[in-house]
Amino acid sequence: MSEAKKDAAYIRRAVELADLNAVKLAMFHITRDEAFAALPVGPKMDADQKAWLIDKTAAWLEQNAGPADLAEPEEADLRRMMDMVTGIPNGEMEFNLRRDLTGFKEFPYMVDWTNGKPEIPEGFKVAVIGSGFAGIGTGVQLDNLGIPYTVYERRADPGGVWNINRYPDVRVDTISITYEFLFERDHEWSEYFGRGAEVREYLRKVSKKRGVFDKTRFEHDLKQATWDEARNVWKLEFETPNGILKEEANAIISCAGLFATPKVVEWEGQENFKGEIVHTALWNDDIDLKGKKIATIGQGSTGIQMLGALSREGSEVTVFQRTAQWMMPREKYGEAMEPEVQWLVHNLPGYWNWWRYSATSGLFETHGLMQVDPEWQAKGGIVSEANDQIRKDLTAYMTYQLGGRQDLIDKVMPDYAPFSRRPIVDNGWYKALTNDNVELVTTQIKRLVPEGVETVDGKVYEADVFVTATGFDVVKYLWPAQYTGKDGVDLHQKWDEGDGPRAYVGMMHPGFPNLWTLYGPNSQPVSGGPAQPVWFAIWCGYATQCIIKMLETGHAQVDVKQDAYDRYNAELDAEAHKLISMNEVGGVGKNYYVNTEHMRLQVNSPFYSPYYHKLCSKPVWDELEITGDLKVPEAAE
Repeated sequence: MSEAKKDAAYIRRAVELADLNAVKLAMFHITRDEAFAALPVGPKMDADQKAWLIDKTAAWLEQNAGPADLAEPEEADLRRMMDMVTGIPNGEMEFNLRRDLTGFKEFPYMVDWTNGKPEIPEGFKVAVIGSGFAGIGTGVQLDNLGIPYTVYERRADPGGVWNINRYPDVRVDTISITYEFLFERDHEWSEYFGRGAEVREYLRKVSKKRGVFDKTRFEHDLKQATWDEARNVWKLEFETPNGILKEEANAIISCAGLFATPKVVEWEGQENFKGEIVHTALWNDDIDLKGKKIATIGQGSTGIQMLGALSREGSEVTVFQRTAQWMMPREKYGEAMEPEVQWLVHNLPGYWNWWRYSATSGLFETHGLMQVDPEWQAKGGIVSEANDQIRKDLTAYMTYQLGGRQDLIDKVMPDYAPFSRRPIVDNGWYKALTNDNVELVTTQIKRLVPEGVETVDGKVYEADVFVTATGFDVVKYLWPAQYTGKDGVDLHQKWDEGDGPRAYVGMMHPGFPNLWTLYGPNSQPVSGGPAQPVWFAIWCGYATQCIIKMLETGHAQVDVKQDAYDRYNAELDAEAHKLISMNEVGGVGKNYYVNTEHMRLQVNSPFYSPYYHKLCSKPVWDELEITGDLKVPEAAE
C-alpha cells in the first residue's frame, strides 16, 4: 500500500489521472461542499470545471491525504449522491440493486440471521461445488453466518474459469475495480483490466485470507448427487486421486458456473492433421508458437483477445471467421494502472467506493438497447434511436482501426444489430488484421488435411497449430455431474425431454430440494447491471436465505412449487421475445444466448436488471415449500 505523504506534483498527477466523476463524489462526501455537488456529470464537465475540481482536490489531499473508511451515508444522502453520478434519478428498484455497489458496508449484498444465530444441529453441512468467484464468495457468506460447509473443487487450485483459461493475453474485459469482491478493498491491480494470471492469484489470495481455502477439497470432481427422500439429504459421489469418495450434505450450492464445459469441435480429417490442435480452454503453457504458421477460429471474446498475441508470435496467422462481431474500445484497456492512481485509491477516502459505482454506471441505461422501438422503425430506423447511433459509432471505430480498407470492412461488418450478442472488447483485433502476416478468411472450413485447413472452395491454408476458440457448451449446466432428485428424476434427462435447461429465478428446480445453482439457466442479466461477482453475491444471498429459513424453523428441505416455476418461466419467455437477440434484426440464433434447438433464450435473464434483482434478492416464501424435520448427514465413507 502506497504511503500517504507525496509531493504536490505527484498528488496533482494522481487526481488528473483519476475518474473525475468519482473524485467529485468523494470530495462532496468528505466536505459536503455544495460546490462539488453543483458540478455536472463527469463527461459533461468543461475544462474550467475540471481544472477547479483538480485544484480543490489536490489542495485537500496535500493537507489531509491518508487511508480512512467513510461511513455509508444516511439513505436520503446516499440516494442523492448516487443520482449525482449519472444525473438520472434512481427509482426504488434501481436504488435497491445499486446501493451496495458503493461498497460502504463490510459485506455488501450478504445476508444475516433474522433473529440471531440459532443452534445449528451437529453434522449439518452445505456442499459448495466449485471454487471460482462464486464458490469463494459463498464460502465467505457461510463463514460469516457460522454455517458449516465444504467447498469441492475439481481442479488442484481455486480460480474456476480463470484456471481454465490460460490462452495468450487472457484478461477480464470489465474494469477490475468492478470485477472483484466488494468485501476486499486492499488489492492493487497492476492493470486496469486484470490479466488472467493476476486474477487467479487474486482469487487464491482471497480464498486463503478468508479461510475458504482450508475448507476446500481440491481434485474432488462431483460425479453424482442423489436426493435421499427418506432422510432429506443429498448423497454425493466424488472422483478423487484416491478413488471414489462418498459424502452427504443437507444442501448443495452449485457454483460450477456457465463456462465449465469446453465446446470441443470434431473436425473432419483432424486425425490426419500433422500439426497441433488446441482449444483455448484446454491451453497448454508449453505450446510454442514462435515462428509457427497458426490457424485460428472463433471470434468471441477469447478469439478477439488473443489474435494480437498470436500475430506477434507466429510467422503467419490465418483467421477463419464464421460470424462477424461488433467490437468496441475500452478506455485504458491493456494499460498498467499508474502508481498515482493506486495511491489515490488508498489516500482519498471514498474514492474507491465511488469509482466502483461510477465505473459501473455506464451500464445502467443499456436495457433499452436490447429492445426494438416500433415507432423508430416506422420512421425508417433499424432498431431504436440509441441502438442505431451505437451502430454508427462502432462502424466509424471499425473503419478507423482498419485504416479504411474496404476489403476488410466488407468482411467484418456484422449483418445484425449491436447488442444482439455479448459485447466484445477490441484488444487490437482490427489492427492485427492489417498486419502483413495475418489473413482473414470468411470461406467455410471443409476439413483438416495433413498440412493445414481446407475450405469448401478447395483452398488449403498451411498451419502448424490450429487454435480453436469455440467456447463452452453453455446448455450443459452442472455437467458432467448427474443430479437425481425426488422419485428418481434425472435433472439432465428432464431438461432434455423438455426445451432445454430451465430454473426458477435461475437457481431452483422443482423436485430437487435444497439445490441452488448459481449462474444457472437464464440467470445472466442481459443488460444494465453490475459485474458478475456482484451477481454471484446476490444469488448466494438468495440461496443462503433459504438455508437460514430451514435452520431457524427446524425444517429439512426447501423446494420451489411447480406452479411458481411454470409461471416464472412463462413470464421469462414472454419477456425474452422483446429482445433483439430473439428477433430477425438481431440475427436470432447467431449467438450462445439462444438455444437454437428450441429457439428460446437459454443463458440470459431477459428482465430489466433491477427487476430481476428484486426477484432473486429475497425469496417469495409463498412460492416455496418448506417441509420435513431436519436431519444431519452421516460421516464420510
